[in-house]
Amino acid sequence: MDLFVLILSFFVMLFLGIPIAFALCLSSLLYMVLYSSVPLIIIGQQMLKGVDSFTLLAIPFFIIAGSLMTNGGISKRIVNFAKQLVGWMPGGLAVVDIVASMIFAAMTGAGAATTAAVGGMMIPHMEEEGYDPGFASAIQAMGGVFGPIIPPSTLMVLYAVASGESVGGMFLGGILPGLYLGLVLIIVVVMMCKKKGYGGGAKFDGKAFVKATVDAFWALLAPIIILGGIYSGIMTPTESSAVCCFYCMIVGLFIYRELSVKDLVKVVAEGVKSSAGIMLIVAATQVFGWVLTRAQIPQTIAKMFTENVSNGTVFLFAVCLILLVAGCFIDAVPALLIFAPIFCPTAQAYGLNMVHFGVVMVVVLCIGLATPPVGINLYVASSVGGQPVHKIIPHLPIPLLTIAIATIVLILCPPIVTLLPTLFG
Repeated sequence: MDLFVLILSFFVMLFLGIPIAFALCLSSLLYMVLYSSVPLIIIGQQMLKGVDSFTLLAIPFFIIAGSLMTNGGISKRIVNFAKQLVGWMPGGLAVVDIVASMIFAAMTGAGAATTAAVGGMMIPHMEEEGYDPGFASAIQAMGGVFGPIIPPSTLMVLYAVASGESVGGMFLGGILPGLYLGLVLIIVVVMMCKKKGYGGGAKFDGKAFVKATVDAFWALLAPIIILGGIYSGIMTPTESSAVCCFYCMIVGLFIYRELSVKDLVKVVAEGVKSSAGIMLIVAATQVFGWVLTRAQIPQTIAKMFTENVSNGTVFLFAVCLILLVAGCFIDAVPALLIFAPIFCPTAQAYGLNMVHFGVVMVVVLCIGLATPPVGINLYVASSVGGQPVHKIIPHLPIPLLTIAIATIVLILCPPIVTLLPTLFG
């Protein structure tokens, strides 16, 4: 009965429109008042504990870095580089959209930021070239899915904090799956564009490609600095996020000269505001997770699965189904923070590789970024593309199904995730 009250109160508040951070705290408070004699001051203590982490500092830095790239001319040059690289292919601009999103994802780690930065340039351009506006917005919503999959990733940082795994290991584990999913999506999008009659641009121009590469050199150097610093051991992920932030500021101010001091103040203020929202959710999920642990929910679920399901792969598929449904109604950040502490003990009981388990969780939750009714990428693409959501949704089933099927392969073939973490120790 106590668990029923906790879960029911949370979802009732959620559907009443109460912000998820407050719904988590209030449902936990209700549980403690009704079923616990622990002093309520523990709520504040647990919230502080939830955000008292050096690793979590990477999140505001990556968010601010993403804004600096958008305002400092970096994202524009990335799009132009991608256009010269793959714009000649059938459905060239759609492919450019996905490739540019993947490159931008390797710098920011956030789905909404990737969708906004690339979509603001690509969606109008695709419309000018005769692409259906709803289709163009749908492709961008799917491109933004790679934001939290390709490292650095804010979701992977949060999973590492919640599970105790290495952030560097998670980043390494996300590289091959991100490239694999991107390639699969590109193949399907090319087939869709051929069917719709969307051709590519002019033939590949070597001179134009070299010029675009030189122009984008400083932009393309950012992911090398971020990931190279982490994997070489020179910097921690948190330190690399700060270095990335500083690097993007220098490039925007003094090299590309498209960023002013006034813009810098605005960018930092917006980044702090976005980060504060995420940190509040992190703090609230710490309270909710503490209540779940006190009620022995993770242990109960672990026992239920291990007694009735003998195969860890079957358990992983069950987790994916739960996360797919949850991702339709809850944003990826709170969903990860709620479910990771619940499912991680069970995954460990099955002997699953925790990096593989974490990457699969992140990928499945990222599918929810582009699914109604609360997929954030969907609404960002709608906003920057000027299209109502109901005109975007009909173009999403095939790309979403493609990513879902590719994720099944990811589940059945763990080496796609574990190869690089194993090689790098």
